[in-house]
Amino acid sequence: MKYHTKDLLTLLISLFVLGSCKNPSGIGLDVDPDMEVVGVLTDTLSLRTVTLRDDSARSASFSQTTFGVFDDPVIGKTVADLALAIGKPTTVPRIRSDAEIDSVILVLPYGSEYFGDTVNSTFPLQVRQLDEVYVVGEYSTKQWMAKEDVIGSRTINRFAYKNTDSISVIRHIDGKDSLVKAEPQLRIALSPSFFKGLLSESVDSALLSTEVGFNSHVKGLYLQVDESAMEGIGGLVTFRGVNNVTGIELTYRQPNGEEGDDAAIDTVRTFLPTTVQTSTGSTFPRISSAVKHEYTAAVQAQLGNPNGNFETLYLLAPTGLRTRLQIPYIDSLKGRRIAVNKAELVLYVDSETSGSTFDAQAPRLTLYREDIAGQRQPIPDGDSRNSGNNFLGDRRSLWYRYGHWMAFGGDYKNDQKRYVFHLTSYIQDLLLGKINSSEFFIAPASTSDPLVPFQPGLNTGSRAVIGGGNSAEFKMKLNIYYTPSDN
Repeated sequence: MKYHTKDLLTLLISLFVLGSCKNPSGIGLDVDPDMEVVGVLTDTLSLRTVTLRDDSARSASFSQTTFGVFDDPVIGKTVADLALAIGKPTTVPRIRSDAEIDSVILVLPYGSEYFGDTVNSTFPLQVRQLDEVYVVGEYSTKQWMAKEDVIGSRTINRFAYKNTDSISVIRHIDGKDSLVKAEPQLRIALSPSFFKGLLSESVDSALLSTEVGFNSHVKGLYLQVDESAMEGIGGLVTFRGVNNVTGIELTYRQPNGEEGDDAAIDTVRTFLPTTVQTSTGSTFPRISSAVKHEYTAAVQAQLGNPNGNFETLYLLAPTGLRTRLQIPYIDSLKGRRIAVNKAELVLYVDSETSGSTFDAQAPRLTLYREDIAGQRQPIPDGDSRNSGNNFLGDRRSLWYRYGHWMAFGGDYKNDQKRYVFHLTSYIQDLLLGKINSSEFFIAPASTSDPLVPFQPGLNTGSRAVIGGGNSAEFKMKLNIYYTPSDN
C-alpha cells in the first residue's frame, strides 16, 4: 500500500501496551509487522460481565444429547437423566406364557464428547419404566415421572465413547449368529420378566395395533445414575440416535403353536426403536435429557445480581450458565469515521479459581447476541447459517483479512490458557449503527458442531471458568485495531 506524504501525516499510528509478560491479562498484543502501519490498538473499551442462567432446550434439536452426573467443586452439580421412547416395531411381538426370553438389551450409541473425571469415578446406572407416556419435544427442564422398580442396571468405571472403543456383538446375519464389530455403545441388560409381561399375548391386540395405543401401554424408559452409589465427581457423556441401532434388542424362544411333526420352537428377534426415520432418510431421535443444576454460593451470588460486574465468570453446559458481556463505552468511538481492521475478544482462564480440584476447560465456546426483541442472533463474524444475507461459512473460515482467512474463534488454546474471538464486523456494525445493542453472550459449545451455534445447547456437558471484565489478573480484553477513514 502506498501513501502520499500528506496521507502519512494523517495516519499517525500508536500502540498502547500495558502490563507485562508475567501477567497474561495485561493489555496489549504482539503485533504482526504487516499490521504496524495500518492499525491502532485501543484499550478504552472496558467490559462489564456477569454470569446468567442459560435457557432450556429440546434434545430433538441435536444429533447427540447429554447424560450423567458431574459434581463440579467450583460451579456445582449437574444431573442429566435420559427419557427414552420404546418404539413400535413393524410387527409387534406377542410373547406367550411358555416363552423363554434369551435377552433384552438397551443399546445407546455414544456421541463424540465426555467431560469430567476419567480416572476416579464410577457410574451405577439404573433403568426404570416411565410412569407417563414419552412425548417428543419436551424441554430439558421437564422432570419425568418414573416407576420405582428397577428393570435394568449396570455399573461402569468409564464411558467407552471413543472410536477406539468399538465392541464385538452378536448379530443374526443370513440365518446364523455372527460376531461383528459395532460402534462404541452402551449396552444394558433389561428385565426379561418385565418385557414378557409388557408384550404378553394377553395384552389387547387392538391396543398394540396403533402407534397411540402402543405408546400409551409401553410408555417409555428412564435412565439415570444412582447418585447414592456413585463414586467420584463423575462426568457427562453424550448419546446419539442411530437408525436400527438405538433402541431395544429383544430375542426370545417360544413354541410355534403346532402339534405333532409340525411342532417346533421359534426363535424371534425383534427391535424396538428409539428413533424414527423420516421420509427424507434422516434419523429423528426420541431421547430427551432431563437436566437439573445445583450451583455453588459463588455462582448464586452472580445469579442474584444480574447487573453486577464480576471478576470470575462461570460457563456451564448443558443449558446451564452463560455470560453476558457489555461494552458500556462503545459510544466513545462513534462519529470518529473509524475503519476497524481487526477486533478480537481475548478470554483468559481463571486458573486460581478453576484449579482447586478440577481444572479442565471447555474445548470450545460460542459467542452470539440478542436482537431488540430478545431473540438470539449470531454476530456477523460468526454467522454460519445456510441462508440469509450474512452467510460467511463455517466456524473455521469466517472472514477474510490481510490476505488470508481468519477463524471466528472460540477454541481453547491450552498452551496460552485462553480463548480468542474475532469480532471485526460486529464492532464495525456497532460503530455504524447497523447493530444497536452493545451486549453479547458466550457459552460452551460442542466440538462436534461444524457451525457456530447461538441457541442453548444439550449436545455437550463442558464448562469453563474465566476472568471477567473486573478481574485484576485474568481480565478479558477487547482489542481493536483501526485506522481513520476519509469516507
